[in-house]
Amino acid sequence: MEHRDKSKEIMLQQFTWQEFLIAILVLTLVWYAAVILIFYRKELGVFFSGKLQQKNAPLPHRWEKGVETMEKEDVDSPEELLGRPKLPEGTSSVSMGQIGFAGNDDDAKSQQLGLVPDVLQELKEVFAILEKEDGSKKDFFNLMEVVKEKYGQIGSNPNIGRINEFIAGHVPFHLSAEELDNLWD
Repeated sequence: MEHRDKSKEIMLQQFTWQEFLIAILVLTLVWYAAVILIFYRKELGVFFSGKLQQKNAPLPHRWEKGVETMEKEDVDSPEELLGRPKLPEGTSSVSMGQIGFAGNDDDAKSQQLGLVPDVLQELKEVFAILEKEDGSKKDFFNLMEVVKEKYGQIGSNPNIGRINEFIAGHVPFHLSAEELDNLWD
């Protein structure tokens, strides 16, 4: 037994590291060459034939000569295969400027987009001041005088009930219905 183990040991000592690395390099190159020839034969043929550059050539730009430009044709023309899709019953296509939720009244639209949100923002600032400085009901009415001076026309707004509900829901104390009604007078 010892004789066999000693002979294997002597046999492995006959190889140098340089010979071992060269053998590994040669076997690795043979392996990758076989894989490339088996699995990438078409790509290899294209690569060596020089068609690779032609295949990946950039597309022509519209400002270059010889590029076709598509003319916008009428969608309902007889040449169109399917034509324009039909909208569902009761719908129509409108531009962004025509969309509105407050009716067609421009005054109502400006109030919805300007006055009410501005008043609500002022009220939020009033509530923040009251919370920060632990304000009382008297402080609230003093701050509301400033808001009333700035937005006096809000008292006749049709949304004043909702604004008063907003105030009643956010003040840190109780306000009676009479106090809310007199708030904007």
